[in-house]
Amino acid sequence: MNHDDTGKETIDLAAEIASNEERLQVLRVEHRALDQRLQELEKHLSLTPLEQQEVARIKKQKLHKKDEISRLEGVLAQLAKQQPAGS
Repeated sequence: MNHDDTGKETIDLAAEIASNEERLQVLRVEHRALDQRLQELEKHLSLTPLEQQEVARIKKQKLHKKDEISRLEGVLAQLAKQQPAGS
């Protein structure tokens, strides 16, 4: 591998890290919004059947987003290990 290839790989790696970090931030914002909505619903003394369905849906979405956040954090940790020193 020549020097030009190494430079391109570094740029590609940096772009991949930036893309994953951006996605991670979006997921965190979405997770917080779901959490806020869930808290609003849980303040009700009783829930309509539709609200009960919404609570169940929100909990599933939150879990899915949390799993995706964890996965992306793992990917980012692996990518960070691949970065050359000083990048």
